[in-house]
Amino acid sequence: MVKAQVVTKDKEQVLFNLLQKYLYEMTTYYDDPMDENGNYPYKYLPYYFTDKDWKAYFLYDDETMIGFALVNKHSFTGEPIDNCIAEFTIFPAYRHQGKGMDAIEALRAVRKGRWQLKYSTVNKQGEVFWQRVKERYNGKEQKLEGTETAITFGE
Repeated sequence: MVKAQVVTKDKEQVLFNLLQKYLYEMTTYYDDPMDENGNYPYKYLPYYFTDKDWKAYFLYDDETMIGFALVNKHSFTGEPIDNCIAEFTIFPAYRHQGKGMDAIEALRAVRKGRWQLKYSTVNKQGEVFWQRVKERYNGKEQKLEGTETAITFGE
């Protein structure tokens, strides 16, 4: 069973390390450069440990960490929402097994309300997944700038 567990401050470095791998993977779709230390800057990371509306979650299948999600309340479309998936990944070894959808369910169980996310249509695997989320939760999509699309779903 997939569950979402809040990342505590003492695990910030673990999240940073995982985020680096994720951001590296995302350079396939986004032109985000490394800094002089070989890291991909993510200026919002501190907010996930200081702002009550921003939470980071490790995603577990039983006792095995399979991914993470960063959730805040930013709306990409300006409409009122309760939760925004700012970043989400299931590690490659656990993809295509239904665990991503289970992870969305786990996040919805710990944070109620209306959800939103955005993705790049250049990321075809991601697009297929987010379209399934949209269909499952009767969501709606809105085209943003360039290759970006927002999906809003839930209560």
